[in-house]
Amino acid sequence: MRILVLGGVSYDEIIHVDDFIKPESGTYYARDSYSIPGSTGLGKALAFKALGYEVDFIATLGKDEYGKTIEETLGNKGVNFYPIYSDKTERHTNFMNRLGDRISIFTAMPKESVIDVRKYTNLFNKADIICLNIKNYCKQFIPLLEKLDKPIYCDIHDYDGVEEYHKPFIDVSDYIFMSSDKLGSFKPFMKELIKKGKKWVCCTHAEKGATMLRDNKYTDLISSRIEIADTNGAGDNFFAGLLFGLLNDCDESESLKIGRLVAESCIKSKEIVSDKLNLDYLKKI
Repeated sequence: MRILVLGGVSYDEIIHVDDFIKPESGTYYARDSYSIPGSTGLGKALAFKALGYEVDFIATLGKDEYGKTIEETLGNKGVNFYPIYSDKTERHTNFMNRLGDRISIFTAMPKESVIDVRKYTNLFNKADIICLNIKNYCKQFIPLLEKLDKPIYCDIHDYDGVEEYHKPFIDVSDYIFMSSDKLGSFKPFMKELIKKGKKWVCCTHAEKGATMLRDNKYTDLISSRIEIADTNGAGDNFFAGLLFGLLNDCDESESLKIGRLVAESCIKSKEIVSDKLNLDYLKKI
């Protein structure tokens, strides 16, 4: 099976602290710090590749040292990467506390350019499924997506249920993956998405698990607390594991559990996708 991932790559500085810093002048010491390629598209692309899929990945990138490192990383992992070159590579500084919570500061944002969508038509035609990320430049691909008879999966992250920015991404997608962080009551919103024609909706709740709605049935996953190395990429790994289960004819409960196991492999690692993740690892656990 061939998966096309659209949008979302960055180079991230990860800084671990015991507690988030108070908004006042002072000197602070990090527990750990390191730099890695990251963002939501790269996490999904690497996780899908580790799970045995052929992966094509399109994202904006700069022709700088950060972009070169990202291209090398993706190439070494076997992901087919198609960069849309811009003036710089997107960069983030992520502060992580001991509970795994994150404050993310976007420190460099590339200029958005007009994309010649037609040059990617062959990639879209070859794809069995498409994973759409909510990067603004990905909106340029939506008219092409609307013409395709392909299943489209979209991760809308911590959507609050009303923000207009997300609407084009939601409208064009068949399946929705999201977080309940900004939703007071998530089940009515999930039901609303199903009424609008979505085939399933999965809503994660951080350490509290996840809920899936398909065929008018809610399925809950209860997560157990594990030792945290780094939670960056956990949602993208959960997304990939969940799809792996569903694409292999597992039921909702089994697929949610696979999503959790793949996410846990990420959380135990400093990498956005654990080097241990592969099909043999998944079978063992």
